[in-house]
Amino acid sequence: MAAIEIKGDQMPKVLTDSVSNSVTSIFQRIIGAEPVFEGNGEDRKLGDGVIGIISFVGDISWLLMLVLPRKSATGISSKFCGFDVEYESEDMGDVVGELANVLAGDLVSRLKDESINVAMSLPTVMRGHDVEPLLPRGLPQEKLLYSVPQGRFLVRLAGASTSDFIGMTPGK
Repeated sequence: MAAIEIKGDQMPKVLTDSVSNSVTSIFQRIIGAEPVFEGNGEDRKLGDGVIGIISFVGDISWLLMLVLPRKSATGISSKFCGFDVEYESEDMGDVVGELANVLAGDLVSRLKDESINVAMSLPTVMRGHDVEPLLPRGLPQEKLLYSVPQGRFLVRLAGASTSDFIGMTPGK
């Protein structure tokens, strides 16, 4: 078991590095172009959009949120599926959930390579205008803004102490 803990308002570097590497790898394969990291997206509102959320429990407990604005969602989903998906369709939720799932699966593998064991949840998907999941105060959070030819997207991380999640620890 790795000695990793979320303390204070900072996400562990191994976690943010793994997320960045996963985003680069997965989106490079899907889009055919490396996503450009544009920095902290803390003050960014992306308008109409869809969010895929995955939670992780284990040696470290945290949430990953993939936030795709309308234009980005339709362009990226087209590349991911190989055909157009209407933004308002139920299929869009399935596509974004699966995209979040693919990203999360890559993260689980990368963290395992760092001797960090986590299990991931099934995806939850939300759609709306400037949707912002309300999280408990005091959780460390980061918003990473990326761009690809299809538009911009955010990857948001929110950490929790192990006492904030109740459940089984993977591998125990």
